[in-house]
Amino acid sequence: MMRALADDLSFPARHRGSALVLALLIAGLVAVLAVQLGQAFVLQANRTENGLLQTSFNAYLQGAETLAAQALAVDGVDSQIDHLQEAWATRLPPFPTDDGWLEVQLIDAQGLYNLNNLSVTSRYHDDLSVPPTQRFSEQQKQFIRLLQSFTDYPLSEAEAIEITEAVIDWIDADDQPAGPGGAESLYYSAEALALNAANQFVVDVSELALVRHMTPALLMRLQPLVTALPMPTALNINTAAPEILGVINASQDLEPLPAESVSALTQYRAQTVFTETTELATVPVLQGIGDKIALNENQGDDENGQSRPYGVSSEYFVIYASATIGERTRFMKALLFRDENGVRTLTRNFAL
Repeated sequence: MMRALADDLSFPARHRGSALVLALLIAGLVAVLAVQLGQAFVLQANRTENGLLQTSFNAYLQGAETLAAQALAVDGVDSQIDHLQEAWATRLPPFPTDDGWLEVQLIDAQGLYNLNNLSVTSRYHDDLSVPPTQRFSEQQKQFIRLLQSFTDYPLSEAEAIEITEAVIDWIDADDQPAGPGGAESLYYSAEALALNAANQFVVDVSELALVRHMTPALLMRLQPLVTALPMPTALNINTAAPEILGVINASQDLEPLPAESVSALTQYRAQTVFTETTELATVPVLQGIGDKIALNENQGDDENGQSRPYGVSSEYFVIYASATIGERTRFMKALLFRDENGVRTLTRNFAL
């Protein structure tokens, strides 16, 4: 009887231990759920905040693009010449917004060297027996001169021609090498990273990294000075970057202008707006060569009239914009095209 009573008294104690364990398990589960719910709340809050931030960034950046397009549209009505003294070319300081800062810069894409101009050929482009000054079009000669213009990365004329031939082959539609330095799909298929020549216009300047003879050091120097537009274009002598002005030379000369001549031409242009490309013949610093520059498709080697080597107006412009909200900044680059129908955006890229 005493044993049964003892068993009855010990029964609640065992249950009290089980209840305590169960209570601890429930408390732990509640704590885990609370943490998970808290994390989910924070994650959702962050997503909402990021979504709102992205909306704000897009609004500021695309607003800057719209204003740039309007400025270009007004300029296109008021003037048929594009130069660096116009309002659109003025570099504005950063200006405040309700949330931070906005920076905008509009540049003339035709003030850079358009890589797709290398598609413009001369009537002698297949004849390796003629001198290079005849075999290459004026647009191709411009690139040969540009390649030789880097004092900290000197290239000979022969090296510049080899690189030019390779880029021409990357762009042209055939599989016939443009010269000894050229490279078509047969060459690239034998490389460690087998690929084919693009055989189409360059879409992005970074493609040059894949081209024969191109080195990272040379590409680094070229990138700020070249662009890839959807079609061949004239180099605007009013807006060309000072480093690009050196590609202007007599048609029979594959060397760039000397540095002192480039500096003098830059200073002359700062005081004068070219209204016609023929005015190059009267520039004092170009005395003796000005009348030997191939100015349009009826002079020099260009037989197909795809574009004139030089011009005084432009159709393609690039807008660079950055918006800062708090400690975060977003960037945008857009390519704008302007013609008699107005201004429209061809490409737009965002970056952190």
